[in-house]
Amino acid sequence: MGGEVLVLGIIAMGTWLIPFFGLPIPIIGLAWGIMLLRRRPARKGMTISGIVLSSIGLFLSVSYTIISLVGSPPDIFNVSNGQSGLINLPAPGSVDWKADGKIESGEYENSESSNSGFQVFWRTDSQFVYLGFSAPTEGWVAISFIDDLRSGGMDTIAGYADVAAQGHIFDLWSATQPNGVSQNDDQQGGQLSLLDWAVLTTVDDEDETTSTVVEFRRRITTGDAYDIQLLPGPNLFIWSFGTTDDIKTSPSDKGYGVIELD
Repeated sequence: MGGEVLVLGIIAMGTWLIPFFGLPIPIIGLAWGIMLLRRRPARKGMTISGIVLSSIGLFLSVSYTIISLVGSPPDIFNVSNGQSGLINLPAPGSVDWKADGKIESGEYENSESSNSGFQVFWRTDSQFVYLGFSAPTEGWVAISFIDDLRSGGMDTIAGYADVAAQGHIFDLWSATQPNGVSQNDDQQGGQLSLLDWAVLTTVDDEDETTSTVVEFRRRITTGDAYDIQLLPGPNLFIWSFGTTDDIKTSPSDKGYGVIELD
């Protein structure tokens, strides 16, 4: 008979979530178990276990029923429809894009992160790609689009913010990658393809972290021979960042990534 008491105790651990209706099972299990113990059952251990579980279930059920009379269960468990403290985040891409060096929730549709803290965010429309990237540094950060790994040209957008919080950005091209010599597009007969841009370095005193953010807008197809044309599907890139404002210094960290455009 001890097995039945144990089963009731196990059931009671789930039915306490039902206000009022969760009370009978732990009460029955507790009363039945106590009655069996007085008869000195052979399976005393199972009976005791059932009594313990029923007692816990009864306590939880009574507590939850009392709380339910004061406030609704959805308020208690914070699962109501957008209320009771839930944070309703903007849908991806629902916030207007701004070149201000601040990446806001909902401003971009997609993102990718590296273990080193480099992050890239992007969205597109019929003509433009909107892109933002950040790294945990007060120095320069860069993203370099490439056609193939370890071969071909490298189209780099790099930026930094100086001590006066003035942003600086560069549209660079190298005939080889990843360590080729990069020059400004306009020095090679090309043009600056960034239509809107911003670079901002911020310091979070609470978390004691520093990050540099670059945001820009450019046409998906720029028509510039010194740009890698971004296409629907996967687009390879190299990310990198340094500890100073000199973009010619060796990066403190770098890696590869993929941007998937619609």
